[in-house]
Amino acid sequence: MLAWLSRRVIKDAWYVVGTWALLSVVLLTASLAGPGGTSLFGRSAGDTTTVTGSQSAEGQAVLDTLSGDARTVTLLVTGIDISSTSTQERVAEALTDAHSDLRQLVGEQHVLDPFVVPGMLSEPAAQAMASADLDSFLIIVTVDPNGTQVADADDLEYAAEVDAAVSKVEQRLAQVPSELVEVSAEVDGIVSDESLEDAALRDQARADLAASSAVAVPAVLVVLLVVLLGVLLAGAPALTCLVAAATSLGALLVLSLVVPLQAPVVSGLVAVATAASTAFGVLVTTRYRQQLLHPRQEEDDDAAGRRRRARTGRRDVHVARAMRQTLTTAGRTVLVSGLLLVAPLAGAATIDSEVLRAVGLGGVVVTGVSVAAAVTLVPAVLVLLGRRLERPSVAQRLLRLLPAAGRGGQGTSPVAVLLSQVRGMPWMALVACAAVLVALASPVRHAHLVSSTTDLLPVGSDQRTYVTVLEEDYPSPAQPDATLIISATGDKVASFITHQVSGIKGVTGVTQPSVAGDYTVVYLDLDGNGATPAAEEAVKGIRALAAPADLWVTGQAASQVDLRAAVIASAPTALGVTVVLTVVVLLLATGSVLLPLQAMIASCLSLAAGLGVTTWVFQSGHLADRLGVTSAGGIETYVVVMAAAVGYGLTMHLEAVHLARVAEQRASGLDDATALATGLRRSRRAVLGAAGVTTAAFGALMVGELLSLKELGFALAVIMVVDALVVRTLLVPAMITLLGGWAWWSPPGLAGHRSVLRG
Repeated sequence: MLAWLSRRVIKDAWYVVGTWALLSVVLLTASLAGPGGTSLFGRSAGDTTTVTGSQSAEGQAVLDTLSGDARTVTLLVTGIDISSTSTQERVAEALTDAHSDLRQLVGEQHVLDPFVVPGMLSEPAAQAMASADLDSFLIIVTVDPNGTQVADADDLEYAAEVDAAVSKVEQRLAQVPSELVEVSAEVDGIVSDESLEDAALRDQARADLAASSAVAVPAVLVVLLVVLLGVLLAGAPALTCLVAAATSLGALLVLSLVVPLQAPVVSGLVAVATAASTAFGVLVTTRYRQQLLHPRQEEDDDAAGRRRRARTGRRDVHVARAMRQTLTTAGRTVLVSGLLLVAPLAGAATIDSEVLRAVGLGGVVVTGVSVAAAVTLVPAVLVLLGRRLERPSVAQRLLRLLPAAGRGGQGTSPVAVLLSQVRGMPWMALVACAAVLVALASPVRHAHLVSSTTDLLPVGSDQRTYVTVLEEDYPSPAQPDATLIISATGDKVASFITHQVSGIKGVTGVTQPSVAGDYTVVYLDLDGNGATPAAEEAVKGIRALAAPADLWVTGQAASQVDLRAAVIASAPTALGVTVVLTVVVLLLATGSVLLPLQAMIASCLSLAAGLGVTTWVFQSGHLADRLGVTSAGGIETYVVVMAAAVGYGLTMHLEAVHLARVAEQRASGLDDATALATGLRRSRRAVLGAAGVTTAAFGALMVGELLSLKELGFALAVIMVVDALVVRTLLVPAMITLLGGWAWWSPPGLAGHRSVLRG
């Protein structure tokens, strides 16, 4: 297949480049405009916590049913002192027009604030809508055109009617602060509702993608220039990086038509496409230039004495032979690497969570785009450049002026010397690397996995400020840590709440129960901020009680418990898919039984180290100020899963590059020790280049504002750095040296397969 592909790429190089250019432009445009005018980010969801069928999801569904189709829009008015009666009267008078307009939109009973309550702030009902310091207040508007009836979920016409009404209410509330300027010159306001919070998260994710891309592209280009030492050589993977990112956006738009995609996940997946496509492109480019400078002499028709007309450009015999050999070697490695990246992503897709399913399926899609671009677009660009890549660049000419040891000559470079020492003392290298990796990984033992919502938004954003003010300045019922729903009413339920629920460790407050039909609803205050381990234990304790009827607990702590439980329940399947696919792919690629196990151990150590450092920074707060991040007291659950899946796949790519070159040297007749040294030396540029571009692409996510994207970018960047500098350079050579000839052992029945896969 790869031989056929090389012939098509050589013959139709211009068509390949043109097709990718057209495809990327069309798909990028579609992702920005979208079907019906809705862009990819417009279609994406903000919530990353829902677990379909979980206890918290079912409880939220009950609450939604009890509240009907009602949508609540709130205005937080700040910068106004309402402690005096005279000011309250002036505010009430200034709000007269707003009250009238809002009542016309939603009805008399659906507009609430402290100044529509008789007696105003002298009444407890009004006090609940004012801050404790009486320097701000709330206007709460309920949009419910259907009254007590509940519309069908598929009633798009009614949904559009509600959306239009909510939009009008938002616009009218936004005008209120200007109407209060005469009362207080410092007055300000923030309009908030669920859709605005989701929109803020989507907008921030889109802005972060733009900001990180603006940093990633130049950073990746610099790494390519340093590694490949030439503008022309760097051009092919750099172009592939841009095309793959643009194409992936369009591919994700298509996926979003059938699978809900969350906005931060989309931004993270585009970074994965940028990193993977460039890493694969570096491998193809470095191998092509090696083949161009040191071609294999193969028998062809010329041997029979028939001379052919000399061709130039992409059909030059020398260029064509180099590209055929490149695609049948490096191209095969790219396919193997793609499958190794798909393996953990496919495992993530089996987890019973919308956000993790989106991570898995979206990751498979962008991996497919990256592999396709690496084995078609990169070769097409390279053959169009022809034999110009044989000419040394300015940087390469300058490098040749250095002494052999300084430029990495064979056997005398620092890396070669280090590798020689590792082979001489493999046990010492193994123990030292293991100690370093275990030390880096140690903080992960205390990792607290969280599932944040508006807490993901940057500090200072309107919606984050709104939530913070409510949490700090308003009575607890305004923002409950958890909601308890019981499918019964009466004295038994009241007694259960008073004597059992309130006695659970971690429950710090219980409101007066309210009855809604056949259900009892209670708001709870939990220990900490409602997302701490203590709050989670309180949720578990409540759920474990012998309740008089079915009960549900919702809230952030409940969502965290449910998402973690879903991950744990699905872990055997997800890990099984990952391990089986990894073993099968590497077994067929290398013919070895032990190398897949060695590769998985090495990659898992890199993952543990990277996640440990991430926990140390983002949970414990070390170096947080220097890195410009705010400790959230935990790590996002989906970030951990996504970082583990992507990090595993990309570290396996580095392993595949190493093993492919070592296997080639063994197949040429070299002994194990010489094959290892030669293979690692010849793959060094591709491995360092891949590690460099992936680190740059993921590190660029740190320039954004969303905390989850900062966590993801930092984790993946650390994983790739640790893997390249410690695991691939020291640990893996030590492990293979210790295994000796057993590293390549395989059952007799696989010998034929091995020869076929090696071509």
